Amino acid sequence: MKELAIAIGMVHIAAAIALLNGLLTTFGQAKVAAQAIESIARQPEAADSIRSIMFIGLALGETSGIYGLLIAIIMLFANPLINTLISLISN
Repeated sequence: MKELAIAIGMVHIAAAIALLNGLLTTFGQAKVAAQAIESIARQPEAADSIRSIMFIGLALGETSGIYGLLIAIIMLFANPLINTLISLISN
């Protein structure tokens, strides 16, 4: 049973690391928005193209954060490796 406790603890640590992706995504999106605002201030005539490229970058960054959340949820609630480890310990 000690092995199971270690495995569950490691799963929680891995889920926390995956959720850290969401925090870092926030900082990346803030940097993208700040640079886009600065670029629009320097070249107002290119605002439409800058804005569209900014939204594509924000969407890609947000997708990365959502994937991190999805991985954390799978590791915490639907981890198939825990069931495999339980079956190995019980044998």
